[in-house]
Amino acid sequence: YLWGGIRQGIGKAFASDPTIASIGVDSWAVDFVPVDEDGAALLPFVSYRDARTEGIMPDFYRRSGISAHELFEKTGIQSLELNSLYQLYALKDHPLESYSRLDRFMLLPDWIHFQLSGIWSSEYTNATTTQMLSVHDKSWDPDLLQQVAMPPKVMPRIRNAGDILGPLKPDWCSEWGLGEGADQAPNVVLCGTHDTASAVAALPSLTPEPYFISMGTWALVGREAQVPDLSDYAFRHGLSNEGGVFDTYRQLRNVSGLWLIQRVREELAPDSDFADWVADAEQAEPGRSLIDPMADRYFRAASMVQTIQTACRETGQPVPQSRGELARCIFESLALNFADVLMDFSKGKTISELHIVGGGARNGLLCQLTADFLGSPVIAGPFEASALGNAVVQMIGLGWIADLDEGRRIIRNSEDLPQYQPHTSRKQTCIRQRYHMLFHKEKELAK
Repeated sequence: YLWGGIRQGIGKAFASDPTIASIGVDSWAVDFVPVDEDGAALLPFVSYRDARTEGIMPDFYRRSGISAHELFEKTGIQSLELNSLYQLYALKDHPLESYSRLDRFMLLPDWIHFQLSGIWSSEYTNATTTQMLSVHDKSWDPDLLQQVAMPPKVMPRIRNAGDILGPLKPDWCSEWGLGEGADQAPNVVLCGTHDTASAVAALPSLTPEPYFISMGTWALVGREAQVPDLSDYAFRHGLSNEGGVFDTYRQLRNVSGLWLIQRVREELAPDSDFADWVADAEQAEPGRSLIDPMADRYFRAASMVQTIQTACRETGQPVPQSRGELARCIFESLALNFADVLMDFSKGKTISELHIVGGGARNGLLCQLTADFLGSPVIAGPFEASALGNAVVQMIGLGWIADLDEGRRIIRNSEDLPQYQPHTSRKQTCIRQRYHMLFHKEKELAK
């Protein structure tokens, strides 16, 4: 189904403009496609949203003899149950029959690039999210591969964003009415294949090591850096060093994003416009009810509305009932969590500006709340950051523009970028203090 839609979309793109020079694919991270020796995908796939990995990390540490801290020192990556490492570890004890024929491991965008070009490789930014790549030499860690029963021969060569993988296969050129051969066929060019890596490539920043939130269902909160941070401080605060394009790192933490409001909307008014939820939240009382959006209870909640209401009831707060009250509770709690994570990265130092990119940047209330609780100006956009960052990296790979700085200047000069100045008040200070008190109370209830 997924490949059929991609194939149809690419065909329509070439029909509208047969001069397109290249294709690059980005997607979400950690999910993978097992492939047999004939190049066919082995079904069924597994997904990071499956419950197979729930509670699996302590078992991995115990049986492997690798502690959480040692794993961080090896990979630089925040341990999350959804990481490819734990997905494969779960399959080790409960294998699917089809996986006995596994000949090649491919992350999702690598598999799509393989379909398009016939070339098997793994682009660096997405490979880092597996938590199986060494942060020291940027190669697959043999010890970790052994722990998940993956022979090194099934793992792809690591390639970099901006590399030209090769021309489209002749079959696709024929189907889409294109010229064939290296001189005529469009090229497959590696972008930052993790969609967040492409989004960060599109940051319209003119300053070094910018701070960002790439906001969608998840929120990736952090900063761009030139070197990884493997300190005890980074480990204790759950910070991750995901690969970035062109020898950068995305020092970030994966936190809850728009997932909560998406689920509430699905329950109460699936056909409603998100703009109406924002408008209702703007009219609701500030700071009335707050939650810890990272609490485990929200990730597989049968009813998100009831789960939020229960959390508020347990912490002695007014229980949100209306759409506006629920949305205000979610948006304020997200903004407070974003501010806390960013303060962890900056170690309490003032952040000169924060970039919020992706679809969540359209939410003006959430951008303003984040500016207020962080005490720093927010620049919103681009909204289609992954697509723009993908295109910029392809243009660099093709030699059309010089480097990432030039690409970011083009984006900054081409996009409408709303800005939100922080407004501080005693009310906001009280809300933040109460949030921290409730956060610890929720942690106690979860024990």
